[in-house]
Amino acid sequence: MKVSTPNQSFELFEARALARHVLFDLSFPILGTALILALNAWQLHDKVSNVAIAAWLLFAVASVLARELFLRHMKRRQPHTDVSKTTLLGQAILSIPIGAVSGAFAWMYFDASHAMNLVILSTYMTVIVVGAVVPLSVYLPGFFMLVLPAYVPYLLRLMLSGGTDHLVVAGINVLFLVVVFNYARQANQMLREAVRLRYENQNLIDDLALRKGEAEKALLTKGLFLAGVSHDLKQPIRAIAHYASFLRHHAPPGSASEVVTQTADKIESAVSAVHGQISHLLELSKLESGAVPVSLASVELDDLFAHARELLASLAQERGVQLRFALGHRRQAWADQRMLESIVINFISNAIKHAQGSRVYIGTRLRTAYPEGQQLCIEVRDSGRGIAAYQLPLLFDAYRTFDDRVASESHGLGLAISRAQATYLGCDIDVRSEPGRGSTFTLCGICTLSSSQT
Repeated sequence: MKVSTPNQSFELFEARALARHVLFDLSFPILGTALILALNAWQLHDKVSNVAIAAWLLFAVASVLARELFLRHMKRRQPHTDVSKTTLLGQAILSIPIGAVSGAFAWMYFDASHAMNLVILSTYMTVIVVGAVVPLSVYLPGFFMLVLPAYVPYLLRLMLSGGTDHLVVAGINVLFLVVVFNYARQANQMLREAVRLRYENQNLIDDLALRKGEAEKALLTKGLFLAGVSHDLKQPIRAIAHYASFLRHHAPPGSASEVVTQTADKIESAVSAVHGQISHLLELSKLESGAVPVSLASVELDDLFAHARELLASLAQERGVQLRFALGHRRQAWADQRMLESIVINFISNAIKHAQGSRVYIGTRLRTAYPEGQQLCIEVRDSGRGIAAYQLPLLFDAYRTFDDRVASESHGLGLAISRAQATYLGCDIDVRSEPGRGSTFTLCGICTLSSSQT
């Protein structure tokens, strides 16, 4: 079984997510950068010396190569070591010379006497800044370290030119930077919020996996415990039953014989109750662990009802309850006979114990709300004291009983077992009840023989 590790801190998770984004999701436009550098060099041809242009080009190529080599190196290290913070910091630092390339071009190309020059530079700087928002707002220091070295030289040249028009243009550009910085900040916040949601979802998944493992381990432990306990208890229980039988058959003559016989009967009744409880515990444990095989076959409902009547006739007679069976036009079901019979018998026995000397109705009906071929339902209705609305959601909890005077011998396990068996059969259990008006338990969604053959 896989063991989950403790949840990592959000700061570390965020750094790793942002670093992966920089390393694997963003690609540097090498070809586009080469074309822009070539165009810029051609524009600088009549502005500065060829030596200055060559130095500028060499610095630009070295800056781009340094960034690419660094990121490639981090990609190779990333699967083996945590390089997230180093990646983000290194990418931000290496953005400074790349931004300085654009700033140097603006400084050398600037010509205050030509309006077209200002238009070209403003357009160029706008493209640089706006183009950096999406890839570099992932890590705001990297965005600022590229944009400021690129834009500040251009703004300085505008301010140093001394013209009023140039100062106005500089002010407009500063306002533009403020707007773009705010946009980058919002983009960064949105990305970090997405990372935070991923972090919380991952923690939920990890916690769920951990709790699922713990639940499976606890279920396995419980199953082993119950199996061991039942094995250890059945032997002394059988011995007690044999001793009780021995007492009954070897009771001394006289008045003491009746006392011994009655005591033996009580012992056998108690032993039978304990044995039944152990059987119920094992049955519920197997159902919860998913270890119960389902054997689907044709089930004759006439035979099932007849068997239920035979098993429960003495209990109904003892309680003064009349059993009324009514079978509809559907006389066959496609189900696991043992499970289906167990559910029906449990419903009827509970109804008998709560009917208060009245009648219990057992019948079938069709519910069109279910898919074709799964509309068969078995209904058990009594006219007993009923169940309060707040108790209905708790009916199928194991060990839950609401009235100790009429609690079944299963000690609250019967309905829990029935619900688990219904799940195996792909069925639902519907309960309707009102205090003083009795209760109706319905097993719905039973497959019919015809549907299983299609």
